Amino acid sequence: MTPLYQAMLSQAAIGHMLSVRDVSKFSAAEIRQTMADLVAADQIPLANALAAAGQSLYPESEDILAMSSLLAEIQQDWTTAEDMLRKLVETQGDAATPFTWRHLIRVLRCQCEPGKALQAAQQAMAAHPTDATLREEFLALQDLVSAQVPVAASAQMH
Repeated sequence: MTPLYQAMLSQAAIGHMLSVRDVSKFSAAEIRQTMADLVAADQIPLANALAAAGQSLYPESEDILAMSSLLAEIQQDWTTAEDMLRKLVETQGDAATPFTWRHLIRVLRCQCEPGKALQAAQQAMAAHPTDATLREEFLALQDLVSAQVPVAASAQMH
Protein backbone atom coordinates (compact mmCIF):
# COMPACT_ATOMS: atom_id res chain seq x y z
CA MET A 1 0.00 0.00 0.00
CA THR A 2 1.51 3.30 -1.10
CA PRO A 3 1.72 6.30 1.23
CA LEU A 4 -0.71 8.18 -1.03
CA TYR A 5 -3.18 5.29 -0.90
CA GLN A 6 -2.96 5.19 2.91
CA ALA A 7 -3.44 8.96 3.13
CA MET A 8 -6.47 8.88 0.82
CA LEU A 9 -8.14 6.06 2.73
CA SER A 10 -7.51 7.66 6.11
CA GLN A 11 -8.97 10.97 4.92
CA ALA A 12 -11.95 9.21 3.29
CA ALA A 13 -12.63 7.36 6.55
CA ILE A 14 -13.26 10.69 8.27
CA GLY A 15 -15.23 12.10 5.34
CA HIS A 16 -12.50 14.25 3.84
CA MET A 17 -10.52 14.27 0.64
CA LEU A 18 -6.87 15.12 0.22
CA SER A 19 -6.25 18.56 -1.21
CA VAL A 20 -4.43 19.05 -4.49
CA ARG A 21 -1.65 20.55 -2.39
CA ASP A 22 -1.36 17.28 -0.44
CA VAL A 23 -1.41 15.23 -3.65
CA SER A 24 1.24 17.50 -5.21
CA LYS A 25 3.83 15.92 -2.90
CA PHE A 26 3.61 12.77 -5.03
CA SER A 27 4.94 12.06 -8.51
CA ALA A 28 2.74 11.31 -11.50
CA ALA A 29 3.90 7.68 -11.35
CA GLU A 30 2.90 7.44 -7.67
CA ILE A 31 -0.50 8.93 -8.46
CA ARG A 32 -0.99 6.48 -11.35
CA GLN A 33 -0.09 3.52 -9.15
CA THR A 34 -2.41 4.70 -6.39
CA MET A 35 -5.23 5.15 -8.92
CA ALA A 36 -4.66 1.55 -10.04
CA ASP A 37 -4.67 0.35 -6.43
CA LEU A 38 -7.90 2.24 -5.73
CA VAL A 39 -9.58 0.71 -8.77
CA ALA A 40 -8.41 -2.75 -7.71
CA ALA A 41 -9.98 -2.12 -4.29
CA ASP A 42 -13.21 -0.93 -5.97
CA GLN A 43 -12.71 2.59 -4.61
CA ILE A 44 -13.82 4.24 -7.88
CA PRO A 45 -14.93 7.60 -6.39
CA LEU A 46 -11.53 8.00 -4.73
CA ALA A 47 -9.78 6.99 -7.96
CA ASN A 48 -11.83 9.64 -9.82
CA ALA A 49 -10.89 12.30 -7.30
CA LEU A 50 -7.25 11.36 -7.58
CA ALA A 51 -7.47 11.38 -11.39
CA ALA A 52 -8.83 14.93 -11.30
CA ALA A 53 -6.05 16.05 -8.95
CA GLY A 54 -3.43 14.28 -11.07
CA GLN A 55 -4.73 15.91 -14.26
CA SER A 56 -4.55 19.36 -12.70
CA LEU A 57 -1.03 18.76 -11.37
CA TYR A 58 0.41 16.86 -14.33
CA PRO A 59 -1.75 17.70 -17.38
CA GLU A 60 0.75 16.25 -19.86
CA SER A 61 1.78 13.19 -17.88
CA GLU A 62 1.43 10.02 -19.91
CA ASP A 63 0.96 8.10 -16.65
CA ILE A 64 -1.98 10.26 -15.57
CA LEU A 65 -3.57 10.46 -19.03
CA ALA A 66 -3.34 6.70 -19.58
CA MET A 67 -4.74 5.77 -16.18
CA SER A 68 -7.46 8.43 -16.38
CA SER A 69 -8.55 7.07 -19.76
CA LEU A 70 -8.66 3.52 -18.43
CA LEU A 71 -10.64 4.69 -15.41
CA ALA A 72 -13.14 6.42 -17.71
CA GLU A 73 -13.37 3.29 -19.87
CA ILE A 74 -14.25 1.01 -16.98
CA GLN A 75 -17.02 3.46 -16.06
CA GLN A 76 -18.15 3.58 -19.70
CA ASP A 77 -17.61 7.34 -19.71
CA TRP A 78 -16.69 7.30 -23.38
CA THR A 79 -16.48 11.08 -23.81
CA THR A 80 -13.92 11.46 -21.03
CA ALA A 81 -12.04 8.38 -22.23
CA GLU A 82 -11.84 9.82 -25.75
CA ASP A 83 -10.64 13.17 -24.41
CA MET A 84 -7.92 11.56 -22.28
CA LEU A 85 -6.81 9.25 -25.10
CA ARG A 86 -6.64 12.08 -27.64
CA LYS A 87 -4.51 14.07 -25.17
CA LEU A 88 -2.34 10.99 -24.66
CA VAL A 89 -1.85 10.54 -28.43
CA GLU A 90 -1.01 14.24 -28.73
CA THR A 91 1.42 14.04 -25.80
CA GLN A 92 3.10 10.89 -27.13
CA GLY A 93 3.26 12.27 -30.67
CA ASP A 94 5.11 9.93 -33.01
CA ALA A 95 5.76 7.62 -30.05
CA ALA A 96 2.02 6.90 -29.55
CA THR A 97 1.83 3.16 -29.08
CA PRO A 98 -0.41 0.67 -30.90
CA PHE A 99 -1.96 -0.01 -27.48
CA THR A 100 -2.98 3.66 -27.12
CA TRP A 101 -4.40 3.72 -30.64
CA ARG A 102 -6.38 0.50 -30.06
CA HIS A 103 -7.96 2.00 -26.95
CA LEU A 104 -8.90 5.18 -28.81
CA ILE A 105 -10.44 3.16 -31.64
CA ARG A 106 -12.36 1.02 -29.14
CA VAL A 107 -13.72 4.08 -27.35
CA LEU A 108 -14.85 5.61 -30.65
CA ARG A 109 -16.58 2.35 -31.54
CA CYS A 110 -18.30 2.34 -28.14
CA GLN A 111 -19.61 5.82 -28.94
CA CYS A 112 -21.08 4.43 -32.19
CA GLU A 113 -18.71 6.62 -34.21
CA PRO A 114 -17.37 4.23 -36.89
CA GLY A 115 -16.29 7.10 -39.15
CA LYS A 116 -14.18 8.66 -36.40
CA ALA A 117 -12.89 5.21 -35.45
CA LEU A 118 -11.86 4.61 -39.07
CA GLN A 119 -10.01 7.95 -39.15
CA ALA A 120 -8.17 7.00 -35.95
CA ALA A 121 -7.39 3.57 -37.41
CA GLN A 122 -5.97 5.24 -40.54
CA GLN A 123 -3.72 7.41 -38.39
CA ALA A 124 -2.70 4.39 -36.34
CA MET A 125 -1.86 2.41 -39.46
CA ALA A 126 0.26 5.27 -40.77
CA ALA A 127 2.22 5.21 -37.51
CA HIS A 128 2.32 1.40 -37.12
CA PRO A 129 1.92 -0.20 -40.56
CA THR A 130 3.09 -3.63 -39.42
CA ASP A 131 0.79 -3.99 -36.38
CA ALA A 132 -1.51 -6.90 -37.22
CA THR A 133 -4.20 -6.00 -34.68
CA LEU A 134 -4.44 -2.42 -35.93
CA ARG A 135 -4.60 -3.71 -39.51
CA GLU A 136 -7.49 -6.05 -38.61
CA GLU A 137 -9.30 -3.20 -36.87
CA PHE A 138 -8.74 -0.89 -39.83
CA LEU A 139 -10.08 -3.44 -42.31
CA ALA A 140 -13.12 -4.23 -40.14
CA LEU A 141 -13.93 -0.54 -39.81
CA GLN A 142 -13.46 0.00 -43.54
CA ASP A 143 -15.99 -2.76 -44.21
CA LEU A 144 -18.39 -1.38 -41.60
CA VAL A 145 -18.26 2.18 -42.91
CA SER A 146 -18.57 1.14 -46.56
CA ALA A 147 -21.57 -1.06 -45.68
CA GLN A 148 -23.26 1.93 -44.00
CA VAL A 149 -22.85 4.28 -46.96
CA PRO A 150 -25.38 2.50 -49.27
CA VAL A 151 -27.89 2.28 -46.41
CA ALA A 152 -27.55 6.00 -45.64
CA ALA A 153 -27.79 6.94 -49.33
CA SER A 154 -30.87 4.75 -49.75
CA ALA A 155 -32.53 6.37 -46.72
CA GLN A 156 -31.95 9.84 -48.18
CA MET A 157 -33.63 8.87 -51.45
CA HIS A 158 -36.89 7.95 -49.67
